[in-house]
Amino acid sequence: MLRLPSPTVEVRRVATQDLDFAPYAQILRALLPRARGIYLYVADGDLAWSSEGADYFDLRPVVEQLLDAARDPAHLDLRGRLAMIDELPAWCFLLRDELGGVLAVLAILGRVPGRTDDLPAFDAVERTLAPLLALARRELASRKLIAETSRFNLADTQELQWLLDVTHLEPPRGSGADPLQPLLEAFAERDECDVVLLHVPGRCLERAATRSPLATAELELLRGLVGRHLYRIAQLQQKTLIVNKVRETAAGGLVPYRILCVPIAKRGQVIGVAVAFNRAAGRPFETRDARMLERLAPRLREIVDVQFDEATGLLTRHALEERAAALFAREPGRPRALVYCEVDQLHLVNDLFGFAAGDALVAAVAETWRSRELPPGSLTARLDGDRFVALLEDASADRARAWALEARDAIARLPAPERCAVHRVSASFGVAMLDPARPLEHALAAARSACKAAKDRGRNRVEVFSDTDASLVQRHDELRIYRDLVDAFQNRRFRLYVQPIVPLWDPSRAPRYEVLVRLLDAREQPVAPERFLAAANRYQRLGQLDDWVLEELTEQLGRAHVRLAGTSATFAVNVSAQALGSPEYLERARARLAQAQLPPGTLGFEIAESIAIGRLPEAERFVAGARELGCSVTLDDFGSGASSLAHLKSLPVSALKIDARYVRDLLTHARSESMVRAILDIARQLELETVAECVETPECASHLATLGVTFGQGYALAAPRPLGELLDELTRKSAPKLTEAVARISRPAADPGDDRTPVH
Repeated sequence: MLRLPSPTVEVRRVATQDLDFAPYAQILRALLPRARGIYLYVADGDLAWSSEGADYFDLRPVVEQLLDAARDPAHLDLRGRLAMIDELPAWCFLLRDELGGVLAVLAILGRVPGRTDDLPAFDAVERTLAPLLALARRELASRKLIAETSRFNLADTQELQWLLDVTHLEPPRGSGADPLQPLLEAFAERDECDVVLLHVPGRCLERAATRSPLATAELELLRGLVGRHLYRIAQLQQKTLIVNKVRETAAGGLVPYRILCVPIAKRGQVIGVAVAFNRAAGRPFETRDARMLERLAPRLREIVDVQFDEATGLLTRHALEERAAALFAREPGRPRALVYCEVDQLHLVNDLFGFAAGDALVAAVAETWRSRELPPGSLTARLDGDRFVALLEDASADRARAWALEARDAIARLPAPERCAVHRVSASFGVAMLDPARPLEHALAAARSACKAAKDRGRNRVEVFSDTDASLVQRHDELRIYRDLVDAFQNRRFRLYVQPIVPLWDPSRAPRYEVLVRLLDAREQPVAPERFLAAANRYQRLGQLDDWVLEELTEQLGRAHVRLAGTSATFAVNVSAQALGSPEYLERARARLAQAQLPPGTLGFEIAESIAIGRLPEAERFVAGARELGCSVTLDDFGSGASSLAHLKSLPVSALKIDARYVRDLLTHARSESMVRAILDIARQLELETVAECVETPECASHLATLGVTFGQGYALAAPRPLGELLDELTRKSAPKLTEAVARISRPAADPGDDRTPVH
């Protein structure tokens, strides 16, 4: 096994030389004998010097909190603090430059005090160390100034220009490769390195660039050296490593390569290394080479973060879309297929065995997904959670289905994660062909629809999207409408309509209106409600829609509340199951009514009978709360479910709305009339009003009035119209006519003795 003996290894931090703080430490111990350990941290929180030769990790959170506070402009006068770490005191001093910028933190760990009053205060220790702190500040500020003034020399400028140029390099045309390869190749060419390796084990990433042909065995030797040794050294030392001699064993020969290893760090943790190799016959690595690779490392880390999923190492959704767009632009006519996969019942694993087990299962599936052989140029990605995608180049639907079946079988052979051995691992797949005339999102939605169908049909299946499969087409349409819903919420493309609820035999009753919501398409035309409401229900957006309707309705009514005061109109909104189960919904309604200065009777609610009976306890609480608020409640679609007098007794609603199917068939089916009569009998016994919806003909309206139905609603009585139009009409009716107002103002006072009638 290869090892790196320390006598022949040159290890150094390639940066501004560190301050030798040892002389200061000797003076400090003389001034403060109780000092147990002395630590100097630079402004980014890294340890620069320690009297112990290592960091004291319990001290680091205190230092980081102090640095965070010092970055706040409101804390420019912050000098430091005294903290207790277990029983040990720690005095931490901020060393600032003349402009208030933080140069370093000097932390002094003291010994356990004998008594509480034996512990020196922060100010007392600061006064004792004042001369030493001033000298340390002066030297650190001088070093900072020298570093800044010498930073931009000619060589440095050329290196920065090179770095700027290589960040715009693209992969070879049509390769589908990631941007990492061109960067490594560019560095190998400029620095004249024989081999450059990138190793990021957490993302399952390994890339290699060579300037000349390299035997497979030799490349594997270098990969093993990086994975087994150099990566671990970088994790421990977190420094750039230059090795110009490495022995295979204590008495063995030399490995014929010189090494430059730069750690790739994220949030203080080394996640990988970039390693350059030169053959022993080549030139040794120098500080300039290290500086170049150090400057390239942040760009490599940025690409890794953006392009590769942190948990699985597969492409992210962003990277998939970006590379797919490039492939489509270069070769639009090539046949391509999309395979979409979801792990079956992952939520059960998370709920029963914990999220760690779920993460282990996702990682195992991802490894299986990554290890499948792909056509050249194909891409694999993890969208999020348990969802994976493969874009297959030169693939027909049959070939893509065969690939998906192999992947499904491989996943089914996976052992269950530890602690959930009873769980059977499986996944469902959907396949769709890509249309070059349409974006990737279209094929992704189709493949997702096919995957959902596979789940509905028993899971652990592969379904291919087809325009002739009605269920797949319907689900695909719902996904498309769902995306339109999301856009509609963002761009406010919803509109409120109202349809009058008309008294059938008592015109003295106050006007009522059912509030309807419409989604406008790109041409500003309303979309059929049944199309977008089904998608909103499936994807849990009805609650958001309920809130929008409530807010928009009360806002519009509030603007006209003064002129509507005499109309006594009631506006009923439909309540979804999501709003019914939300205790906050009625509180929001109360607040909105108060804000709009509307009487509670202005607002009413309609609850579908199936929802109310299915969630009876929630419906009871909602109806009671609405009645307490002063709002009416109507039980909608009455007669469509398993209703009973017992249920009605526990739901003190104001009215019953007769299900539309009985109203439509009222004049042609005797059973429909019998059902209407039965509902009317129930309503009379409970003293409830009745509403017949979908009244489509005058004859139907007349017959409903004869039977004694209180209200009717339908196109035979009035069509839905925009809420704004109705409010304009109502306010015009309630406002006094101009001629009447002028007459009242200009009419002379009547003479008691004059019996003549004024002429208008």
